Amino acid sequence: MHVEYDVVVAGGGPAGLLAAIETADAGLRTALIEARTELGGSGALAAGQTVLCETELEPASRELLLEDLRRAHDFDHDDRLARLYVDEAGDTYRRLTELGVHFARSVQLAHMSRPWAHEVPIGEPGGAAIVARLHRAALERGVVIEKSCRLRRLLREAGRVAGVVVTRGEAEAPEESIAARAVVLATGGFTRNRELIRTYAPPAAATIRPITGEASKGDGLLAAMHLGAGTAYLAAGVMPTAPVDPVTEKGTLIFYCGGIVLNADGRRFISESEVYSRISAAAMSQPGGVMVHVYDAECKRRFAKTLWASVDSLTGYQEIEAPTINELLAKVAATTSWSVEAAEQTVATYNRAIRTGAADEVGRTRLTGRTGELFTLTTPPYFAVVTVPGTTHFNGGLLVDAQLRVLDVFGSPLVGLYAAGEIVGGFHGAGYMSGTQWGQAVVFGRSAGRSVAGELTQGGSGSTRAGRA
Repeated sequence: MHVEYDVVVAGGGPAGLLAAIETADAGLRTALIEARTELGGSGALAAGQTVLCETELEPASRELLLEDLRRAHDFDHDDRLARLYVDEAGDTYRRLTELGVHFARSVQLAHMSRPWAHEVPIGEPGGAAIVARLHRAALERGVVIEKSCRLRRLLREAGRVAGVVVTRGEAEAPEESIAARAVVLATGGFTRNRELIRTYAPPAAATIRPITGEASKGDGLLAAMHLGAGTAYLAAGVMPTAPVDPVTEKGTLIFYCGGIVLNADGRRFISESEVYSRISAAAMSQPGGVMVHVYDAECKRRFAKTLWASVDSLTGYQEIEAPTINELLAKVAATTSWSVEAAEQTVATYNRAIRTGAADEVGRTRLTGRTGELFTLTTPPYFAVVTVPGTTHFNGGLLVDAQLRVLDVFGSPLVGLYAAGEIVGGFHGAGYMSGTQWGQAVVFGRSAGRSVAGELTQGGSGSTRAGRA
């Protein structure tokens, strides 16, 4: 088998793009295949908040971030990957800056002792803006990008991964082989593969609504498992991470701007300052899994000033509006069949606690995490959004080492195979910190690309520079 490319990267999201950029910069002929017609995957749908440390915007140390990650993950994760993350975070920030990504500020969200979450300027479309810059950088470096090219299987020869088997366009298209000296899997998760969810998760997980890339079907996971790859947190990682409007399939985070979240009985059930994954997970045990977000004009004004307001997947949900809070809650009753009196009492109790300084009934003391002063919901008009548990990602995936080499079920490397991004299992464990899904993509994407380059260029082997036949 002749070598067509030095490296094939499967997946055109931020992890795959950054891995391809790194291998191309090392002089390796690199191809990137993407199952869809457009690049970006789930990363382009997200706000692109990226948890980083030791940067110009947030100079606090990697050790402090590591402690925050451990707590956010309930001390149940692969600590090697958490250490890799914090050790590479500062250099990843500088690399992204070199590639034209501009972070305007950093913000402090749930489970953060510092403002670790780096944001692009408000008004830019979050993750989509970063993907566009990485796409341009990849093209400038000669990365061959093949869209509508779906990974089906991995090739193996002489004890190492030697390329990929793909189909182009329609699913029934004939299979083709692309040879390579190394493969990086960056195909994302399996949030849109009902069979995998049924296999690895409890029945209730089938109700979780994905707001992820359409190609999130576990292609890379299945291809690696076919070769004996091990997995990490695959079952524990199937969890809701975001409230989603089931009609529009849009998420909402407006509760971080002052709103409250009620169940179908009209009661609050968790502090709205918690990370949105825990709020969504808690909703799974509420009646019907329903979350009703209640907020006023002041909340909406504040939300308009956030990066989230520029992100398509976090706007466009169906709003119920009314001039008074009582009229609003009565309108919601037509959707949830809840007790209007109970909902009125909940809102009144929330406002009264803020006015009097009494303890909040679910322990909320800030808008999000440890930041933002609470305020009463008293500015008309009033709004509500009815949501259910959804997800932006799953936490489980392939077992890897600190070089992002994929390991088999016995812990030995599958030579020539690497992974980056959501497909990597163990970093989050069964927990989550806002901004680390995007962070995992770029930190591990860069690290995987550098590991591949180190392997293939060691001893001066360099690039074959062979083209497609």
